[in-house]
Amino acid sequence: MKTVKNILVSKRAKAGLLLSSVIASGSAFAVDHTAAIEAAVADGTTNYTAIITGVIVVAAVGFAIGMITSKLRN
Repeated sequence: MKTVKNILVSKRAKAGLLLSSVIASGSAFAVDHTAAIEAAVADGTTNYTAIITGVIVVAAVGFAIGMITSKLRN
């Protein structure tokens, strides 16, 4: 029974060492994507601004056409 316990303890230590080395090497090869993320955020902000401006313009034109047609009916 002691030999099985010793084997399990030995395997657990090796697995822990393997896991910590994999995590350490993974962080060493990590690539910095902050520039790409910032560019995507800037593009998203530009698109959002264009959409909001378009919606406001369409609403204003619709309101103006409604006002003109209501004045022409009178």
